Order: sequence, then C-alpha cells, then structure tokens
Amino acid sequence: MKKYVLRYSSIASLIIVVCMIISTVLYAQYNQKPASMAIGFAGMLLGFSAIYFALERYKRDHLGHLPFLEALKIGLSIAVIGSLSYTIVWMLEFQWVFPNFMDQFSADQIAQLKASGLTGEALQTELNKVSEMAENYKNPWFRFGITFSEIVPFGLMIALLAAFILRKNKNSENRITLNL
Repeated sequence: MKKYVLRYSSIASLIIVVCMIISTVLYAQYNQKPASMAIGFAGMLLGFSAIYFALERYKRDHLGHLPFLEALKIGLSIAVIGSLSYTIVWMLEFQWVFPNFMDQFSADQIAQLKASGLTGEALQTELNKVSEMAENYKNPWFRFGITFSEIVPFGLMIALLAAFILRKNKNSENRITLNL
C-alpha cells in the first residue's frame, strides 16, 4: 500500500502545486481572477485524479482484489498528502511571494459587496465579516486551517467515489443486483 500512496500522492501533489503556482501568478501579477480560480480548481481535480489511477493500479497488481476499506485508505492517504502539499506551498507563497493577498482579496470582496446593491446595515454586516476574515487570516494557524479546508473536501470526495467504483473482493463481482 505504501508504494502506491507515495508514488501517486507525489504525482497528485506535483500537479496541484504547479497549478496553484500558475493560479497565484495569474491572480497576483495579471489580475486574472476567473482564470486563476479555474486553473486552481482544475489542478485540484487533475491532481486528485491520481487517486483513481492509484486504486486502478493497485487492483491490477492484486489480481482484481480491492476491498472498499483498503481502497478508501489509499485514496484518503493520497488526498491528505496532496492537501497538505497545497497548504504548505500556499503558506510559503503567502509569506514570501504574495504577502498582500488578503489585502487584495478583501478589496475585491468589498468592491463586489458595494456593487451588489446591499445598503445600510446589511452592507455593514457583510463588510464586518470581510474585515474579521482579514484579521483572522493574519494568524498562521487560522490560515493553515482555512487553506487545508479549501482542498481536502475535493480529495475526500474523489477518494470515496473511486473506492466505491473500483472496489472488488476476491469472491465477488463488481455489480449491483436487484432482487425484484
């Protein structure tokens, strides 16, 4: 199991991190927010597709035997390692490459709120939320948790889905039967 996790989590991490770096450059240097977000999410999806390929390879190497829990364990391990890679690289990027990210992000959020037509107390409530988030983001533990929680749900969903699709016990078929 270890060799599959190490090999495919490395592949997942590489894809995710490279796409994140491209995404950051597009956002920070070229102000291309939609393209930045699209590349970031595509990187997550492409990177975590390594989970499926890891499980498929494991199943092939074990003569078609892939119990659901074993598949889930491998998939979740890859998802967590890929998510940690993303989070650690973002922490480094934020510290040394894009330290004004939250200022720029907050300014964008404020502009969107003002353009949305909200007024009075409703607008002020939302502006306070943006300010609170910006203040909390200064804490590295908060930033780490927020960043990790951005990506890990994708990995968990893909791990669960891939484990379900590829599961197969030694003496069972991979099919659903209906007893009518």
